[in-house]
Amino acid sequence: MRINFQAAVSAILFSLVYVSCSQPSATGAEPAALVRIGVKDNQTPGKMCGNVRQDDAGTLWIPAGGIMPGREPWGWVAVGADQKPISDLEGLKSLTVCGWVRETRRPAGPAGNILVFNLDDKQQGFAVTHLRDGRFRLSINESPIGIENDSSPRSVEMGQWTFFAVTYDGTKESDNVLWYIGDPKTPAALDKTNSYAAGPTASASGTLTIGNYNDTILKHPTKHQLQGQLAGIRIFGSRDGANGVLNLEAIRKLQTAPGTVPDFEAVKPGQPTPDATAGPYYRPTHDAVAGLDIMTPPPGTRPRIIVTTDGEIDDRCSMVRFLLYANEWDIEGIIHCSSCFHIKGNGKDIEARGWADEVWLDNQIDLYEKIYPKLSKHAEGFPTADALRKLVLAGNVEDVGDMTKDTPGSDRIVEVLLDDEPGPVYLQAWGGTNTIARALCKIQQEHPDQMEKVAKKAVIYIILDQDGTFRAYIEPNWPSLQTLGSFRQFTTIAYGWSGAIPPPGKSYFEKPWMEKNILKNHGPLCAIYEARDGAFRSEGDSPAFMHQIDVGLRSLEHPGWGGWGGRFVQEKTDGSTWRGAHDAHGEENKYWTVLRKPIWRWAIAFENDWAARADWCVKDYDDANHPPKPKVAGPLDRTVKPGEKVTLSAEGTTDPDGDDLSYRWWQYTDADSAEAEVDIAEATSQSGASFIVPNEPGKTLHIILETTDTGTPPLTRYQRIVFTIAP
Repeated sequence: MRINFQAAVSAILFSLVYVSCSQPSATGAEPAALVRIGVKDNQTPGKMCGNVRQDDAGTLWIPAGGIMPGREPWGWVAVGADQKPISDLEGLKSLTVCGWVRETRRPAGPAGNILVFNLDDKQQGFAVTHLRDGRFRLSINESPIGIENDSSPRSVEMGQWTFFAVTYDGTKESDNVLWYIGDPKTPAALDKTNSYAAGPTASASGTLTIGNYNDTILKHPTKHQLQGQLAGIRIFGSRDGANGVLNLEAIRKLQTAPGTVPDFEAVKPGQPTPDATAGPYYRPTHDAVAGLDIMTPPPGTRPRIIVTTDGEIDDRCSMVRFLLYANEWDIEGIIHCSSCFHIKGNGKDIEARGWADEVWLDNQIDLYEKIYPKLSKHAEGFPTADALRKLVLAGNVEDVGDMTKDTPGSDRIVEVLLDDEPGPVYLQAWGGTNTIARALCKIQQEHPDQMEKVAKKAVIYIILDQDGTFRAYIEPNWPSLQTLGSFRQFTTIAYGWSGAIPPPGKSYFEKPWMEKNILKNHGPLCAIYEARDGAFRSEGDSPAFMHQIDVGLRSLEHPGWGGWGGRFVQEKTDGSTWRGAHDAHGEENKYWTVLRKPIWRWAIAFENDWAARADWCVKDYDDANHPPKPKVAGPLDRTVKPGEKVTLSAEGTTDPDGDDLSYRWWQYTDADSAEAEVDIAEATSQSGASFIVPNEPGKTLHIILETTDTGTPPLTRYQRIVFTIAP
């Protein structure tokens, strides 16, 4: 029998601390746990699923799983004798959840890595998750995505054991969530207090799962899958009041309770190692790194794009906007795919889940055909409806992460990536990346001599990472293929937009603005936009194509420069995977605030632009507004000297409608590498603006010219000048 000497010694040391730290019990006596998982004895019945393993100390080991054929799936624990919802966890007015966790994989999805979860498809129940920046999160009767009922950042370090406990008193509306954090050498201590007026847990819930979602929500995808170890997970609760809340003394006893503490010596340095892509959890802002060789569309051409979509409501909302901008790109394919949210099934052993009949896209193109005559009068390049119909193909849709066979959609991606047309091809993953992965897998197997060419040519833009095929197949097999992962930043304009966009931009998503500018009197395509009570619904996928709209911000030249589709930072300094960057300048130092700013800072401009496109659906050219055409005097890339006075001019800027124009010159301090914030004199002048170059040799300054017309709605375009300060 193995004896955990370190745990025993820790228990003795902690007992000495109780003498000075003891406080009256909130409950009078420690209640019996409703659930005990990851413990040596008296474990709640459940089922070990996938590759999860349990050692002699009771610790749950959840290694990386696979989605390719023949590989064991990711693991989790379904709790309960029959893996059904546990009624004792329903209707709780108070609760405490605690346990030990050691993670070796950075959270990939916006809900974080799942620790404890019993929400159902109606968001009834509760969840405890762990986020990318080291915070724990509690959610009651709502999705963990987008809320901020969290512990402090960096509450847990990747690869290290952490003890956590959270108490929730649903009888109170303020100061009712307490987070406690400890480690193998440190007794748990109060970390943070939050106010969370969520009421009791629902009278219904899903199956309790440890380490992943339950199957009422998703089919156990990898993006929220814990990778690492869990131990001593216990849940306490009460339907009668605050009796489910444990105090600090009780929590510290749980921290060292025999049979629940992991064997800390079982994990040696490097086995298993933390995910190599983990990196630092939190940085206040991210500069755009210099020296990148990025393929961009040749001058005079439009970006080539292929869209893959799983047909969720926000996909359908995004597609309405997408079609109004169809002239901005050379569309090479619109392909149905699956995701962890939506699968078609095969009519046999795989059941459909949340699948929207593919006819939704056909219907939208039919409505696009009705407005095409008007749209095509406002700008060149709008494809006909028949041209779009030929591009709609079925991809890999049967199951989550399905990439086992070729499909018309995956073959189309192969065809485009292997052709000799110039410029990059932007592969947009509105759903899972599985159809893209299938195409790349076929190229790897049948055209290995073309892999280098394809890796330079393809650019993947991922929304959320919705099936795990990117991390499991694409990233390790195509390490130099540039991938922009909007793993969280997309939430700015997704379902939780109302809590993500600050005033005054928020009003451009609310009912009065939406009804006036989009939903009413703007043609049949805008009329089918699936608004929520008249307001903006969700367009979590729109950043994938907004990134490729040429508005003058030069976002395609560098992922770190930023544009309407967000801004990105490398996950690893020598890697090709990019994630959402932080724009922290001038903002309160909050993770979700700074992460979302790279999109919401442009919100008024891109909403007005969308409103103008909606006008194009029903108005003649002379009755609608069209964007101005700013022009900067001199090159857009310049080398300057410290102390030099730089004059900025927009002489030659025009507006197609003859509207008056306003000008604003500003420094994009988050994107540039200079520490100084320059003082731009005459910043609203067309040709009289200037600044003095700071003494920062080798650094860059990004100066944006923002030009807005006086039309209805007012439209904005930009020019970005990148100044490199000479040695």
